[in-house]
Amino acid sequence: MASEETDKSTSSRSSHSSHSSCCSGVSDTSTLVYDHETWLDFVPHVHELCRQLWPSASEDEDFVLEKLRGGSYNRIIGIKTPPSAEEAPGSYILRIPRFEFAQQAREMAIVRYVRQHTSIPTADIVFYDSTSENPLKDPYVVHSRIPGQDLQDIYRTLDHEKKLAVAEQWGQMLLSEFAVQNEFPGLVDASTDDTGAYVYKFRPFDVNPEPEDEPQDARLLAKQTILDMFVLQFERWHAADNRAYPNDFPLDHFARLTTVAKEMDAAGLFNDVCFSLCHLDLAPRNVMADIKSDNSIQISGVLDWDSAVFGPTFLACEPPSWIWAWSDYEDEDEDRGEDYNEIHANDTPATPEDQVLKRKFEEVVGKDMMKFFYEPQYRLARTLFNIALIGLRHNDAFEKTDRLIQEWAELLPKLTGSSSALHEVTLSMQQASMDDDAVESEALIEL
Repeated sequence: MASEETDKSTSSRSSHSSHSSCCSGVSDTSTLVYDHETWLDFVPHVHELCRQLWPSASEDEDFVLEKLRGGSYNRIIGIKTPPSAEEAPGSYILRIPRFEFAQQAREMAIVRYVRQHTSIPTADIVFYDSTSENPLKDPYVVHSRIPGQDLQDIYRTLDHEKKLAVAEQWGQMLLSEFAVQNEFPGLVDASTDDTGAYVYKFRPFDVNPEPEDEPQDARLLAKQTILDMFVLQFERWHAADNRAYPNDFPLDHFARLTTVAKEMDAAGLFNDVCFSLCHLDLAPRNVMADIKSDNSIQISGVLDWDSAVFGPTFLACEPPSWIWAWSDYEDEDEDRGEDYNEIHANDTPATPEDQVLKRKFEEVVGKDMMKFFYEPQYRLARTLFNIALIGLRHNDAFEKTDRLIQEWAELLPKLTGSSSALHEVTLSMQQASMDDDAVESEALIEL
C-alpha cells in the first residue's frame, strides 16, 4: 500500500466559503474508482466533524485540510487544528475506509499494541468512530501525523552517513519485532471490558468460509510448534475449500504443501523458531523518516500495521536489500521475477559504500539471524507461510505453489541428502483422483 502521509498537494483554497483547504478540485481516481463524493463536496462534512472533535476551536478560525494520496483501502485527509483548539491541538491524519469490510477495530488494536509493546514509532490514535453516526456517514480514525517523508521518496537522495543511520535503525526495528512473542500464531484484536478498559486478545488467522455453528478448534488457541501451525492452517483451508467449492479441486494441493512443511521441519528449519510480531509489508514506502535540524535522520514512524501477525520469526526476515542495492530495488524488469532481489540479497554490493551499509545492518541484527535473511530454504518457508495465510483462491497462488514445490524438491537433497516425498504424494493423489472418476463413471453407466 502506498504511503499516504507524504504526498504533495496544491495550495489553492476550496470554493466553499468559510472552509479552508490546501486542495481543491475533483479527484478523478477516488471519485470514479471508489464512487466517492468529490473533494469539494466532501470538505464541508470534514469541517463539521472537526468542529465536533475540537469544540473549543474559535468559529473565526478555520481547520486546514490537506487532500493526500490515499491507499487501496483508505481515503486520507490531513488536518491542522487552529491555535484556539484546546483538545489535542496539532496536525493529524483522518483515515476513512473505502470498503465496508474494513476491519477498523483490528487495525486500531494492532497499532496500539505495537506502541505499548515495542519501541517502534507509530501513529497515536486520538479519535475514532466505528459507526456511520457522524458527519462523514462513515467509520473513521484520526491519528497523529508522523513527521518526515517516506523512505521510498527520499532514500536515494540521502548521503552515506544518513543511509548508514537508516541501516542501523532498520535492524533495531526488526530486533524490536523479534522480541515480542506469543505461544501461538494469529492476529491481535481488542475489546473493552466492563470498566471500559482496553483489553488485547489473540485470535486465529482468518479462513473463509468458516464452518457455521461449529465450535472453534481448541488447538488454534493452544501452544503450537511451527509445524503445528502449518498443518492446522492447511487443514482449515482444505475444509473451507471443500465447503465453498466441492469437487472443484481434483488434487489436494494442501496435502502437498503439508508434505513440504513436514520435510522443512525434519530438515531442522523450524528448530528454535518462535512466533514473533511480524509486519508483513515493512517496505520503504511504509516507513517515515525525519531529517533533523542537526542534519541527522531518524525513522519517525511505521505505517500500515493492519496486515501484521504473530508468525514464525523468519517471516519478518525478508532481507532489506534496498539498503545496499537501491538500483535493483527500483528496477521493474519483469523478466527478473518477483523473488529476484531476495535471491540476490547476499550478493556482494557493487560499491565499498554499499558494502559498509550491508555490514552495518548485519552487525545490528546479529550473525545468528543471517540464515533467516539469506538462506534459500527460509525464503521458501516465507512463501509457504504466505500460502498458509491467504489460501489458494487465485491462479497466481496455484502457480506460486507449483514453483515452491519444484524448488523445494530440488533444494532438499542439497540440505539433507534425502529426496522429497512430493513425487510419491502427487502420484498417490492422481491415482486417488482417477479411482474416484472411475467409480463415478461406473455409477453413471449403471443409471
